[in-house]
Amino acid sequence: MFTFRGQSAGKRNQRGVSISPLLLSARELERAIHKERIRCDRYQLQFGLISLELYSNGSKYLQEAKELAKIFHRRLRITDERGHLKNGRLGILLPHTDRAGMMLVLDQIGALAAKKEIYFKSEVMNYPNDDPKGPTQAVQEPELVAMSSSPLSESVVQTTWESSYSKLNLFAYPTWKRSIDIVGASFGLILSLPFILFAAIAIKMNSNGPVFFLQKRTGFRGQEFLIYKLRTMVVNADGQKALLMDSNERDGPAFKMKDDPRITSVGRILRKIGLDELPQLWNVLIGDMALVGPRPLPCHEDAQCLSWQKRRLDTKPGITCTWQIAKWKAPTFADWMRMDIRYRDRRNLFADVRLLFQTVYAVVRGRVEQ
Repeated sequence: MFTFRGQSAGKRNQRGVSISPLLLSARELERAIHKERIRCDRYQLQFGLISLELYSNGSKYLQEAKELAKIFHRRLRITDERGHLKNGRLGILLPHTDRAGMMLVLDQIGALAAKKEIYFKSEVMNYPNDDPKGPTQAVQEPELVAMSSSPLSESVVQTTWESSYSKLNLFAYPTWKRSIDIVGASFGLILSLPFILFAAIAIKMNSNGPVFFLQKRTGFRGQEFLIYKLRTMVVNADGQKALLMDSNERDGPAFKMKDDPRITSVGRILRKIGLDELPQLWNVLIGDMALVGPRPLPCHEDAQCLSWQKRRLDTKPGITCTWQIAKWKAPTFADWMRMDIRYRDRRNLFADVRLLFQTVYAVVRGRVEQ
């Protein structure tokens, strides 16, 4: 939710409503940004996003925001969108605009604002970057170039689109979903402790090495985190992966092998009944993951995803999602990514509860994708 700086401003915007008819609400601008990302990924276009943070507070903030809204209305194109961002900033969405074009717009707005003694901090972001190779040839996600600027001076800093989520608070994580995660993970950990202990003893008796497997994965807004699992493979499994690439049964950057020789005998049983995933309840409790959400990819696999596939990172990764219960459909990697994005666009309380029950049923039937 967008929150104005200052007590009186905050009370007037509890529902994210715009303070001016010339500005979109936070939710409306977020929706416009999301649609523009989809369009740019599909047609290999680009757009710009300018974020403005006023130095003022309270009633003065409200007045200056209204004055800026009038400046936006006079100077921006009819195709440009302007409104609120969720962290107390104003945002300008500029379709078909490169970095130079955005800086020109920002300079014009800064000059007009300075005449009215309105000053602000700003950030300019370009999606994707201006790499001449284009998004179709670039293996990694195109960078988002951010430039800190003011009406009087400017400096250039490079960052990624994912890390800028945290700065702009785009696609915020729903409060209702986090509440369910905390309650569900707490009860889940208490109930699963005997099973985890039993599995740990079996792992130690079956093979040498640690009980838990830790791996870096890419999560919410592209942030890396350590995922916890019960170890189901031999200790040097990652080192042996290169020797098995010819047997990879999954398209895209992901790796999957039905009869993977690296899996231990106890590991096959744990995977069959889903016990190896139980430690991820701790990831949910500390906020790295959710009960329901796209499965997190290893960082090196996520780096090879196309830009449109990165939209799955708009929500927290989960222990289970649509992909987990769709093994029987045998979708391609692109289909997997589309399932995750569709979940992100349609997530709600009913859908999460339904997916949790479907996962339990899928485990019983023995067809959850590991």
